[in-house]
Amino acid sequence: MNAAAPPTRPPQADARYDRVTIALHWIVVLFVIFLYSSALIWDELPRGTPPRKLLQALHISFGLLFIVVLALRVYWRVFRRPHLPGIGTAAQRLAASGVQNALYLMLVAQAVIGVCWRIAQQEPLAFFWLFAFPEPQIFDKATRQLLGVAHEYLGHAIIVVASLHALAAIYHHFVLKDGVMRRMLPPAP
Repeated sequence: MNAAAPPTRPPQADARYDRVTIALHWIVVLFVIFLYSSALIWDELPRGTPPRKLLQALHISFGLLFIVVLALRVYWRVFRRPHLPGIGTAAQRLAASGVQNALYLMLVAQAVIGVCWRIAQQEPLAFFWLFAFPEPQIFDKATRQLLGVAHEYLGHAIIVVASLHALAAIYHHFVLKDGVMRRMLPPAP
């Protein structure tokens, strides 16, 4: 009886992203998880309480830091990232590219909307209690409300799309076994 040979991974499956790309990817993941969960948690806390104010201050400070990291991530993707050979069908590669580009656009939009919303609230845009950015009064009440709603719903949309992205990576790893997820994992020491 002849046993079927195990499926072989395509040679491009062993290609990995560089360390900077991998580090920036996972740093962005951690920022998104913290920023989203902090907003969910403070929403459950009574208004004006110290824990709520602390979470909001941390959300704003880490949000400003996230803008810097996101700018580096976008720069690295556009100008520095090595282009790895594609894995999967043309449709799978197109879907993956579409989801990744959508995530980038959503994250950039979320950062811009977040800063504008904070300015519209006429609240300090403070960075870890070190300094605050000036607060120009350029938004009316209706715009402030629109920015708040947009920031909230875009945050939910980012989590949904990022979760689909993660589920696709898990599917590639455990079902297709094609090496896609290993590309973004740090190399073993």
